[in-house]
Amino acid sequence: MLLYFSCHGVVSERSEKLYFAVGNTDPDRPAHSAISASFVHDVMGECRARSIVALVDCCFSGLFIPGAKGAVPAGFEKALAGQGNVIITAGSRGELAWEGDHSGAETPALSRFTEMIVEGLRSGDADLNGDGLITVHELFRYTSERLYEEGIEQTPRMGGEMQYDIALARVKKKHRQQRSRAAGKDEPSRRTAAPRPRRQPEVSWRVSAASGPARQPVLFDGTFIVHENYRLHVLDTESRRRYPLIQMKYPGSPAFHGGAAHFPGQDRWLQSVDLRTGRRRRSAQVQVCDGLLNVCADVLYAFGPEGLVHSIDLLSNEIRWSSRLGQPVVGCAPEVAAGHVIVMTERSRPLAGAANRNGRRVLAVLDATALHSWTYDPEGQLSPEWVVTDLSIYLVEQIEPTHQRIVAVDPTNGKTLWDFHTVGDLAAAPATANGLVIFGDVDNRLVALDARSGKLKWESKSKGRVLTRPFAADDTLFTADRAGILTAWRLSGGQKRRSRDLLLSPDRQGRPAAGHDRLYLTDSRGDIHALPTTLR
Repeated sequence: MLLYFSCHGVVSERSEKLYFAVGNTDPDRPAHSAISASFVHDVMGECRARSIVALVDCCFSGLFIPGAKGAVPAGFEKALAGQGNVIITAGSRGELAWEGDHSGAETPALSRFTEMIVEGLRSGDADLNGDGLITVHELFRYTSERLYEEGIEQTPRMGGEMQYDIALARVKKKHRQQRSRAAGKDEPSRRTAAPRPRRQPEVSWRVSAASGPARQPVLFDGTFIVHENYRLHVLDTESRRRYPLIQMKYPGSPAFHGGAAHFPGQDRWLQSVDLRTGRRRRSAQVQVCDGLLNVCADVLYAFGPEGLVHSIDLLSNEIRWSSRLGQPVVGCAPEVAAGHVIVMTERSRPLAGAANRNGRRVLAVLDATALHSWTYDPEGQLSPEWVVTDLSIYLVEQIEPTHQRIVAVDPTNGKTLWDFHTVGDLAAAPATANGLVIFGDVDNRLVALDARSGKLKWESKSKGRVLTRPFAADDTLFTADRAGILTAWRLSGGQKRRSRDLLLSPDRQGRPAAGHDRLYLTDSRGDIHALPTTLR
């Protein structure tokens, strides 16, 4: 079933519910004069169709009435999503859905979003693989790319759940042009023809990975892995060929080892899936928590229910040891440094005078035999955005609502090595490179500290707030900001070298991958870009 809307989207200021506007809708009273998204969702739920594709061509409510206050975007892709439902919207939450040329009253033009959809279906150009069928993913990708090529500032979004790609239209198959068997007079024969030059690898390329914003790519075992909500998109690094989609039960980040992804499956039982085939592998019978897994030297460290920490040998799939911390863990995967397992837990004792009374985060450190070694009790609340190396653990502490500091802790004994009070809160997790600790704050500052002493080495200003951890390749530091600019900096001094227009997908904990003199990044559309480190 294909459901198509072309209208305005309205958000109720009182209930924050979503509505589709009609000709006589009162934007101040949408519940009494518009069609609620929940009603449409219920009707879709009663439909006998196995799959429903909804195309929603509307912008957010703030522009429904010129000068209206509170430009709150309508998230129809979430309101209408459900099992077997796929929702494609004309733009993101902060964008307009542009109309076409209405200068001719008798022949008004289609909106730009609908125009690209009709163009792709009518011409058959949306059949990207030439198999004679246009699927949901192909139509979404075609529409997004055409809008981008035309310079139209709107980014379609896709949401919902489907177990397979849905075919929307049948078109004529695209046949490759075959070379004539008979050689012309001026055409060299097969024996005399000069050998074809060897194809040089592309310096820059882009390939579709996810259907929207996703985590930055992981370069692992000859594959690119892009994490999007409950799905892992896996592509071959050389051919960029897609491997089977890996579905997960939980949205947290998995761990990777031996060509497999490890994450909690049904009822939190540890599940291992082959990255190239998508098939289940044998794994240890243990329950683990979502997103709290890490691999070091063939060993998987994972949190389990009720404050357990497991050490699992991935070569034999045997549990080496399990230790009960006696207090709940928080959203950080275990880290390993200097032979110690470092975990972040939460004590029941709240911070004195703090607004957050849920508890105080501390570091609990275990040695290789699961015996407790030391505990670090911070002055303020610990952020889950940390950096762990064999030399130091770099923590971010919230001292006051508007005051943070970076603390370096010795991983062998828990002693504080140095601290640095930041001017503004960090915009993403810090990073380490070439003896520096580097971070970007919410005021668009880019700061580098000496990793051993904590002294300020340099400070620069970026165009916008950073979207990911800073990342380095050789002597160059790279940042991606909300202004849609990828910038290269001199790592030693912070001088700006060059930049390129590219809006990355936000990822506070992750960072783009680097290898073979290239950068691999995920943009806001879910596409992977390969760029030379020179940013040509």
